[in-house]
Amino acid sequence: MPLVLAALVGLPLAAGASIAVVRPASERAARWALWASVGSFAAAVITLALVLDGPLDFVATGNDGRAIVGLTADRVGAILVLLTTGVAVVVQAFAGRSLQGDPRAARFHALAAVLTASTTGVALAATASGLFVAWAITSITLTALLAHKAPWPPAVTAVRRTAGAFVIGDVALLASIVGAIAVIGDLDMRMLNADAAALDGEHIAGISALTFFAVLTVVAGIARSALVPIHRWLPATLAAPTPVSALLHAGVINGAGVLLIRFAPIVGGSVPALTLAFVVGLATAVLATAVMLVRTDVKGSLVWSTSGQMGFMVVQLGVGAFAAALFHIVGHASYKASMFLGAGGSITAHARQEIRPHLGRDSTSLGISPVTRLVVGLVVPVAAFALALLLIDPHLTAAATILIVVFGTLSVGRAANGWLSSAPLPGARTFATACVGTVAAVFAYVAGLTLFERFVADAVPFEVPAAVGPVWVAVVLALIALAAVTVATLPGRRGDRIRQQVYVWLVGTGASRPDRRHRPPQRPVPAPPASTAVARSTSPPSTQRPESEPSEMVGSTPAGGTS
Repeated sequence: MPLVLAALVGLPLAAGASIAVVRPASERAARWALWASVGSFAAAVITLALVLDGPLDFVATGNDGRAIVGLTADRVGAILVLLTTGVAVVVQAFAGRSLQGDPRAARFHALAAVLTASTTGVALAATASGLFVAWAITSITLTALLAHKAPWPPAVTAVRRTAGAFVIGDVALLASIVGAIAVIGDLDMRMLNADAAALDGEHIAGISALTFFAVLTVVAGIARSALVPIHRWLPATLAAPTPVSALLHAGVINGAGVLLIRFAPIVGGSVPALTLAFVVGLATAVLATAVMLVRTDVKGSLVWSTSGQMGFMVVQLGVGAFAAALFHIVGHASYKASMFLGAGGSITAHARQEIRPHLGRDSTSLGISPVTRLVVGLVVPVAAFALALLLIDPHLTAAATILIVVFGTLSVGRAANGWLSSAPLPGARTFATACVGTVAAVFAYVAGLTLFERFVADAVPFEVPAAVGPVWVAVVLALIALAAVTVATLPGRRGDRIRQQVYVWLVGTGASRPDRRHRPPQRPVPAPPASTAVARSTSPPSTQRPESEPSEMVGSTPAGGTS
């Protein structure tokens, strides 16, 4: 049965290699990649069933009995590979239709299959060296997928920025793994995690080996998940085809969570690493969410939404809620894959609404009072969370509880108000429906999180120190809320000016600016003869355009714009 683990990685890897060597027609390549993904998904289902009785191993060992290379799966790994392979099946099936006629379709299917294999390898690697190899292959493969539309300048910009960010993360991960192995002397992932206390007693360059490893691991996760300050590469990927975006936002972007969960005992034992994760994650969540709210395009809004969600996930890791972070990864990946693959339908629906503007009424015209919006968006969600946490009682730290209540209230309350604004003319029935739906959503989330925590409890068996206590979490969130309310309610011209400045800054932050070196070249404009210049200088002003202006506009586009 351990051969099932080999099938998880081997089937998509073999499909990708076969397509690269044989070079079949795009239709046949799509079928090969799809059937390999289906087989890998079936193996993932079997793996999840088998790990219920204990971990699975498919490992080659040396003469001393130490692991050299191989795969190992526990409940956490089984969930991750089930998610990865499931998304791969959907994306390969979608790409088989959406890329018909594309001369690079076979290349996409091959690279996507290899990406599935490497992502699975990151989740199941039995050794630290194997994990790094799979991690690096993921970086290379995704960068190659982003070059699908090269030499289109936005695609080149995406490749350049992504490659730069991934190099930073890969070097940090390599340094951390080499340092940990130098101290412990073992490649086995289980031995590394089991000897976390030994790392704390050793030093590298005057720094605790545990802190050295954990902080560099967090840095690697920051680069892979597009967190502040290494976040500019993700907005640049708007140029990628929809299937590539789905693979990125539903799989690769979760790298920080997967990496920190796989090294959970080590990262969870380092207060500086957890603090770094909390600060960076919270900054990303606030910035990305604010930018998302000012985006007017569907795909751009989804990109910044992903960045914000990754920030919240890393914040959860920073307060020690590793099971909650994994639960968030599963939910976000499933949701975001469907959103990207259905982005075309969203654009069509928006266009229809623009054609029929009478259907798009705001909350004021519908008669929704501020009190109603406050009750539906704040009072009901907070009360529902308090009741759900009291009755179901998931095992969360105080800091994690505060985070989940705050961010959960914002998410559920915003969704409820959005539904209320789009519903028919409101009345008592509409208000009651919004309240009942909010309560049901909160209870479903808390119940699902509790069951998930119990399912993975044996795979995440450690206590996390109080790196960031509940008081600090509450104070920081209160300051952020106070700043937002202050900016939103400042009266007079000064308040309007500040809000305009904030809005312009957010729009500029969210804009994807191409590299200058890849901007379309401007056609040189010959200088006019001296006699013509003198004649123009003495002639009266004219309302006609200069003769040189059309030739200047032919070879250029506005900065940041693409056609």
